[in-house]
Amino acid sequence: MIARLLCKSRQALGTAARDFGHGDMDAAANRCYYAVYYAAWAMFASRGLEKPKTHSGLIAEFSRQFVKDGPVDRTFGATLGKLESLRSYADYTLEPTPREKAEQALEAARTFVATIEAEVKRARSHPDNAQ
Repeated sequence: MIARLLCKSRQALGTAARDFGHGDMDAAANRCYYAVYYAAWAMFASRGLEKPKTHSGLIAEFSRQFVKDGPVDRTFGATLGKLESLRSYADYTLEPTPREKAEQALEAARTFVATIEAEVKRARSHPDNAQ
């Protein structure tokens, strides 16, 4: 399950980069959020925790479980919230997503996904966390 979630995360990241390159900032913003969403879900799964049922629940619980006392930096909790807000803006307003916002989202998503992949790998190799 974890490998599949990380694969979906990387796939969404690749789609976001492609959409950005084609000038579709709304689609890029959407896929950036889902890239971090799947990565966050993989983090829950790597610890044997159930994924919260709502987007806001996932964001709050990610911060509580993995940011408050580590192992990830607090900026990553903020990234989830910011990208979810940008996704909502892109999906539910008639205003176009600004290119600079989509570009920032893409960089933030790349960093988030890489960090979570490394943390999941580290956690899975640690004897106390073997699932």
